[in-house]
Amino acid sequence: MRIWKQILTVLFAVGFATIAHAAAQGGATNAGAGKPYSDCRNCPEMMPLPAGQFTMGIAPEDEVRLGMPAPQAGKAFPLTKVTFRRGFSMALYPVTVAQFREFVDETGYEAPNACYTQHMSDGHFIYEEVRGFTWRSPGFPQKDNYPVVCVSSEDADAYVAWLSKKTGHKYSVPNEAQYEYALRAGTTTLFFWGDKRDDGCAYSNQPDLDQGEAMGKVPMDAKYRFQCHDGYAWTSPVGNYKPNPWGLYDMAGNIWEWTSDCWSDSLKGAPVDGSTRTTGDCDARSSRGGSYGNAAFSTYAAIRAPRHSSYVGHSWGFRVVRND
Repeated sequence: MRIWKQILTVLFAVGFATIAHAAAQGGATNAGAGKPYSDCRNCPEMMPLPAGQFTMGIAPEDEVRLGMPAPQAGKAFPLTKVTFRRGFSMALYPVTVAQFREFVDETGYEAPNACYTQHMSDGHFIYEEVRGFTWRSPGFPQKDNYPVVCVSSEDADAYVAWLSKKTGHKYSVPNEAQYEYALRAGTTTLFFWGDKRDDGCAYSNQPDLDQGEAMGKVPMDAKYRFQCHDGYAWTSPVGNYKPNPWGLYDMAGNIWEWTSDCWSDSLKGAPVDGSTRTTGDCDARSSRGGSYGNAAFSTYAAIRAPRHSSYVGHSWGFRVVRND
């Protein structure tokens, strides 16, 4: 009996150490999350997340160390301890082209018919609004299982209102605290996969060497590009890379994702209870996660960016949360 107790003790210790190591490395342990579910055919697949506490944001000196220009640092500061007293469900993936099309087909919703995009013109890299580029055709290949882009915050709000009515549940666009809490998934490193940035090509679609090569005549050094290949120059299919420790995909990279918070130039005054910020510039929204098309220094877990709620961009989309 004593020998069996010793064996069970060793097996438990080994198992616990394996889980802890996987979590530290950003592996898909799913510890703390629940079992995915969906409320209807072609509805977003949802992951129940636990109640808990985390520290939102990043110190300005760490942003500068990562390459963020000093005048732009500080938007994700001060560090803010946020407590979720109850859990919520986060979509496993961003809303896809197919899911957004179903919404449009059922409602007759008219999305914008122009989208800001980046491309080369006469040997120069330019970023401009192009009429005719839409969520159906953003200027690069998109299939049904790719994240919908060229949609505004207003479009995202319309989608979640339709989804809530369709399912009878309280869906919304995530707020900033929900997004970063879900992205970090219990990790405290710069990226959910660890502190080594270029390991990210296994976990996300980032501004990598593939994207730089497709653009042509753009900076390819480590300040602007992950020094690795993730296999895609533009968007990638959802769920194409390894998930974070809570089983969520594409939380970092692929596309910027809208949140429901009014924009503020810092985290000063941000709610500490995980609720949505309703003060500041409410004509603008904060975006989270970074994308395939931004500079490599804008990729850490706390990155946030402002855009007007009507902005339509080639790397902007969204995912949903369920709060009941």
